[in-house]
Amino acid sequence: MMEMKSVIALSAALAVIASTLILPLLAPLVREMGLSSTQGGLMLSIGSVAMVLAAPIWGRISERFGRRVVIVAGFLGILLGYLLFAFAAEVGLSGQIAGPALFAALTASRVTMGLFLLAVPVGAQALMADVTPPEERAAGMALIGAATGAGMIVGPALSGFLVGFGLTWPLFSAAVLCALGAFVGWFALRDHVHVQVKNRSNAGRSGRSLWPWLVAGVVLWTMIATIQICGGFWFKDKLGLPAPTAAQLISAALAIVGAAMFAAQILQLKVSLLSPRFLVVSGAAMMILGNLTLLATAEASWFLLAYGCMGLGAGWLMPGIMGGASLAVDADTQGAAAGLVASTQGIGFIIGPVLSTALYDAEAALPFLVMSVVLAICALFFTLRRAAGVAPGTAGS
Repeated sequence: MMEMKSVIALSAALAVIASTLILPLLAPLVREMGLSSTQGGLMLSIGSVAMVLAAPIWGRISERFGRRVVIVAGFLGILLGYLLFAFAAEVGLSGQIAGPALFAALTASRVTMGLFLLAVPVGAQALMADVTPPEERAAGMALIGAATGAGMIVGPALSGFLVGFGLTWPLFSAAVLCALGAFVGWFALRDHVHVQVKNRSNAGRSGRSLWPWLVAGVVLWTMIATIQICGGFWFKDKLGLPAPTAAQLISAALAIVGAAMFAAQILQLKVSLLSPRFLVVSGAAMMILGNLTLLATAEASWFLLAYGCMGLGAGWLMPGIMGGASLAVDADTQGAAAGLVASTQGIGFIIGPVLSTALYDAEAALPFLVMSVVLAICALFFTLRRAAGVAPGTAGS
């Protein structure tokens, strides 16, 4: 059983490494190709619409055809999307296409990637729920979170190294990692539980229990999108850095986020009695602290510290949301629940890039201030629900 959990975690880590290779160079790449920050945010948001539409479908597919099929299909689809994005970036940097044509090509490749981007986490989360009993569910999801944190260390660090050879090297490397992920998924994973949704009379009850965790997921991913997109612009603009230097500093910051997430997940694995509700409240508080630290200074060392706080917060929020959502539904709807939880990432990346870049253009500090207020409301909501004595079984305590 532990071997299966490890393979699930490895698959999740490979997916995160592949997806985070682009993050440090996204803002510099957008600027180098002559696109605006708003166009960069809009490109990501349009692609995220595909993520939202596809995630619940992947959940249903996992229940019908198994989790392994979904994970492998996800890696292969992301591979195709990365290749298309890399080739579009190459011709954009060379000046062969520009303006609306370049924006359309990059957006189309992002849509292709978005259709498959959440298949791996959907399959991994559903499979982890299959192989863990309820009392170990949060710890099982923390293992996926630890893999996510490790991936966020390796991905940006590897990107920072590869960008020295050229801005598109991380993109082609991500495609290679996706091929490796598909190989691992096909030959090392096996489906543990294969169920059909039989009792649809529970759908309303599950929906009422599930929605607070889904809202928390949207808040988390909107915040992550904000720090990934606007954080890059904040670094570059506040410190006055050239594009390659900015990319390397952002790589270091995101690697620190990954390290902090990893540390938070390891703590959760060691102290497995921490409830999903506690993880959400404490994670939101830590992310607020990171936001305020980022706004309080204009020094690179403090920026990195702020990203560390955000990483700790995300490291608690992520397993809290996944564990709470899993406990809120029955065993025969784990795939569907995983799909809905994964769709919150797409929703966050629809809202986050467009809203945060628009706020950033109005006033650079606004995206971080607005998200701090939203996180505070989220933490207060879960605190009050506990204080009101919500039964553990009704909201995935």
